[in-house]
Amino acid sequence: MLTSYWVTCPHAGCKWSGTLLPLTDTQAFRPALPTTRTIMFQCPRCSGQWRGRVVGDDVIPMPLEQKALPTA
Repeated sequence: MLTSYWVTCPHAGCKWSGTLLPLTDTQAFRPALPTTRTIMFQCPRCSGQWRGRVVGDDVIPMPLEQKALPTA
């Protein structure tokens, strides 16, 4: 049985919320405890991706990766 998580998209202007399955390595999640503590999600609204840290039955979004600014 796969585990879905209630999440809210952290991307600016989106804030979609609902249940999602992890984006990658879905076999790592068993009915007991997951073998990994960090998982990747993709928002169905904005298609943005983000990582979350599993804490108990919840997922805490990790800070979004900043894109490097072009140098002049």
